[in-house]
Amino acid sequence: MDNLRALELFIDKDGLWYADGVLMIKKEIIMLFASGLKKDGYDKYHIDWQDQLYPVRVEDAPFFVQSITEQSGRLMIQLYDGRKFPLPLGNIIMKNNIPYISLFWQHDTKLSRPSYCELCKNAIERDGYYFIKYGDNEWRVEEIV
Repeated sequence: MDNLRALELFIDKDGLWYADGVLMIKKEIIMLFASGLKKDGYDKYHIDWQDQLYPVRVEDAPFFVQSITEQSGRLMIQLYDGRKFPLPLGNIIMKNNIPYISLFWQHDTKLSRPSYCELCKNAIERDGYYFIKYGDNEWRVEEIV
């Protein structure tokens, strides 16, 4: 058993998970891997499982928002791996016209076009800045270079 080679894990720019170059389709396994994803101080990612570290290459952001819905007066994001979270407070960062939020680490979650379009239904402009306003919460849309 000690001679088994570790899988090469990769997350592409659209949040799709690959193992040894093969697209992973089992949502339960993707959710297990994604929920165990850790980041070290050097912007490298890995999964810590059974006292072993398995590196994960990330093309863009490790998490990808597929959709945004409203539940009980809150905006909820659904990640590609199937998990749902309240939209975290903080800025929405635009890098090269692509929107990101900070879920666990800074700018670690990319918004799909449909999810960002859903948010933009609540866009307002104030003093030259754009915000997404929902209920009592606001998220500033900030362009970074």
